[in-house]
Amino acid sequence: METEYSTDLSDKILLARIQNGDNDALVALIEKYERLLKTIIHYEIGNAEEEADIYQETVLAIVRRVRRQAGDIDSAEQWLKQVARSKCKAFLVNVKKQSLIKESAETHYAATADQEGQQRFKQYHVQERIHEIREIVEEMGSIYVKVFELWARGLTEAESASVLKIPPNTVKSRRNKIRKDIRECLGVSLTPKKRK
Repeated sequence: METEYSTDLSDKILLARIQNGDNDALVALIEKYERLLKTIIHYEIGNAEEEADIYQETVLAIVRRVRRQAGDIDSAEQWLKQVARSKCKAFLVNVKKQSLIKESAETHYAATADQEGQQRFKQYHVQERIHEIREIVEEMGSIYVKVFELWARGLTEAESASVLKIPPNTVKSRRNKIRKDIRECLGVSLTPKKRK
């Protein structure tokens, strides 16, 4: 026959019975301090959903530890408060970690999106400039377009001269004319690509 205990029994008596394997004494001890534990958790957490979970975790921690520690517990009330506060602290530390991880991820994704946006803008700007330069060169005439295209591909003056079957000095002269016209129209200077 199971014995039900009143929560009026002293903590010492309940702890002694718990140490001897009496589960009813354990239930009585938890019931005796239930309101206190819930108040501590409510004060520390302030979120009803989380509080219920933390209370359950606190009770589980008490059940797991009390038999091993029952003989060493001077004040059941202080020990139970400590267990509840420990569970609250662990919860808050975990929430803080999750918050930092989320914040870090959001910052990373925002920075990545910003970098991608800047890269697209830069690429667009470069493409616009190339288009403007090409238009200027096309207005200069087809002989300049051929020199410019070979130059844009990275060919040297000598290589361009060989492809176009004209003297290298003519290629050099046309490149200089292209540079001068672009500088006058766009305010930018073209520098020849150096081959590696």
